Amino acid sequence: MKIIKTSVICSFALLFLIGAVGLCFAAPQKTAPAKKAPAGISAAEPTRDTRTLFGHDVEGLAPVSIVWATDATFGTLGDACAVSFKKLVEAESKGKIKIDLHRFGSLYRGNDIPKVLPIGTIQMGGIHKGNLMTREMGYAPWIIGYIWKSPEHLLAVPTSAEWYEMEERLAKDKWNIKPLALSCVGNWDYFSKTPFKSMKDFGGKKVWSYGELANAYIGAWGGTPVMKSTSEMFMAYYQGALEVIGMIRIGILDYKLYEGGKYWVNIPVYPPRSMGIHYAANYMNRDKWNSLPTAYKKIILDASDLMSWVGTWEIMSQDEMAWYRLQHQYKMTDCAISTKYPKEYEKIKAAAVEAGKKFLLKRGVAEQQWNEAQAFLAKYADPKITSRYSWWYKLAWAEADRRLADVQKSLKEGKSWEEAYKPYLFKNMYDWDVERIKKEWSAVPRVKWEWNEATRLQ
Repeated sequence: MKIIKTSVICSFALLFLIGAVGLCFAAPQKTAPAKKAPAGISAAEPTRDTRTLFGHDVEGLAPVSIVWATDATFGTLGDACAVSFKKLVEAESKGKIKIDLHRFGSLYRGNDIPKVLPIGTIQMGGIHKGNLMTREMGYAPWIIGYIWKSPEHLLAVPTSAEWYEMEERLAKDKWNIKPLALSCVGNWDYFSKTPFKSMKDFGGKKVWSYGELANAYIGAWGGTPVMKSTSEMFMAYYQGALEVIGMIRIGILDYKLYEGGKYWVNIPVYPPRSMGIHYAANYMNRDKWNSLPTAYKKIILDASDLMSWVGTWEIMSQDEMAWYRLQHQYKMTDCAISTKYPKEYEKIKAAAVEAGKKFLLKRGVAEQQWNEAQAFLAKYADPKITSRYSWWYKLAWAEADRRLADVQKSLKEGKSWEEAYKPYLFKNMYDWDVERIKKEWSAVPRVKWEWNEATRLQ
């Protein structure tokens, strides 16, 4: 579950998974994702970001260096985007901004970043809200799982002005960090060694957990939570020490966890065919941010916005391809709780939310905090609001269908699974020059941040 963690140690399990696994999504080598998007902007797309980015005047400004640490592995979306971001920012600043990029956890691993970023040992890094909750429980009511009403709900909420006000206030007061842009994570789910038909099937099962909040969910479903590091997960699942594990579909593929169990439970933490754009973000040390001239801040924000939507687009575009391979090459079965047994899915979600609320109140979240956040989330679930974001999902789902069809066509032509998926490997991006990065990234459809520009530059 891409949900809330309760300690730095527990948070690391999920952070590692997303950094090293969940970001192994593909960018087409032959066809840019957004080329299927309409050339013109429809009047029915009032939430589409049509800004012209970059072109900021850096004449006379002194050079600066920004230390950025990431532990994403080679060939993943996270690493490829970091390399591209570096090229783009350095080129747009005419070499005056140097991104001192430390990759593959060579400087700090993901669980170290919340420790070193606030004090300025490094100046830029990605953090999950679960890590931030170790010092500020105020994040909790905003990001708890199983509450989202539609895919569009997950865009309407974090792109709102109120969301950014919360991000800015909490990151500043307790963490001394500046939110740059959000980073998407895939849709968390459960996978099992045996079939599932209802919540009762969790009864007595040994279920992988990353921490106390996950323990609350699993316990509410009747399972027995078992905490294991990600490095222990494969053997524990393969040998039966774990009977149910949490993961995203691409993670099941990348870690070969299909060898331990063949059943996808299908109880996604977010609505099907959506993702968690609200749960993680790239941040900068606030002291470093305050020291930068406005032109440099604008360049970094422009590049951050592009990177955010590229990541979101790619996750949406790759998810169905990952499941197709799991189902047809590795013979996994969809238990289809969310589609075949919707009443059970609603029961599972309700139990998780109630257990999560009790846990958060126990950990110090005030009832008023919970109620205010839930009222805000409910406000943005209104179909009058969410319908304004449907255009983006239509484009993303169409692109996902196109990519899957392309893979299926390649397989029918006799290509291997590896050959069929090769055009969509993100390591293809490493060879892009700055002009291609800018062109391809700018072509990806973006949803408008309703975030106050002056506040973003503060």
